Amino acid sequence: MRANPVHSQKAWGSRPLATPARPWSTGLLLATLVMAIATSGASCPQFLKGYQYGTLPLPRTLPANPTLEQIIQVVHDNTSRVRTYMAPQATLSVPGVPKLSAQVACEPPRRFRLRAQTAVTGSELDIGSNDELFWLWIRRHEPPVLLFCRHDQYTESSARRLLPLKADWMPELLGLVSFRPDDRHEGPFPMADGRIEIRSRIASPEGDLMRSTLLDGTTGLVLEQHLFSPTGERLASVRTSKHRVDQNSGAALPRSVEVSWPASGIDFTLDIASLSTNTPSGDPGLLWQMPAYEGYEPVDLADPSVVIGPPGVAEGGQGMPPPVRAVPSY
Repeated sequence: MRANPVHSQKAWGSRPLATPARPWSTGLLLATLVMAIATSGASCPQFLKGYQYGTLPLPRTLPANPTLEQIIQVVHDNTSRVRTYMAPQATLSVPGVPKLSAQVACEPPRRFRLRAQTAVTGSELDIGSNDELFWLWIRRHEPPVLLFCRHDQYTESSARRLLPLKADWMPELLGLVSFRPDDRHEGPFPMADGRIEIRSRIASPEGDLMRSTLLDGTTGLVLEQHLFSPTGERLASVRTSKHRVDQNSGAALPRSVEVSWPASGIDFTLDIASLSTNTPSGDPGLLWQMPAYEGYEPVDLADPSVVIGPPGVAEGGQGMPPPVRAVPSY
């Protein structure tokens, strides 16, 4: 398949989303992109070189000419070592926006929390998922809303167009990758730079999604994931680098995560300064509970009146993210 990813450097511009009464700001887009979180153009991604593995040597885990089963076993062995993940010191970077300090927590398969703030303004972003639902909140969004959707209603909701990645894919952003048995996996396909590719077909209401997973041919580390629609449109990409072996779990985990959503032309990077694994996560009732922010109205993305419209065209011809609006239900 032909390589053709798009890695845009556009800033978080003032491109509005719309509701019935008032325009939606790009604050929602920021939350959406961080959530979108997991996975480039019309076909397979172009391969980036120069991934850094840090100062610690990582051992060879794959034999020469590994089979698909051997690769999946190595990836699952690494992922299964992590039961809980806490990164209390991280930085969220978006082109054109000041850096935010962030904290990340994860308990696979669905529990995930990313919060970001500044020392001056306080909390700016809260994205999370528990066993029942996921939510998105951003302080500067107009109108002030807290978006949420139940997992069991995701497939039939507008959330599926706004968020191309399901909540149980969120741990993969942190390097906790799984090859699900319900998907159809093909490969490995050797690449000229020593990496290998696994292609997975994922059933969806519109047809099979295609996921391209690029791994290091020696260590078996997952370096890139790219998710494509049934028509070949790239939905999302994740690139991970600067892997370190976590002393507590023994898992090799990335310290830098790059996320791209090409439909919006937006990129962001999450740099993790410190993390701990397999330790108590404090008060789980608070960590995994959807918050309530005073003055912010909860909006259920499974509500039939919430519809994701087609992309617009901004001033200067630049694309706009799909608008969110409500329509009467009869």
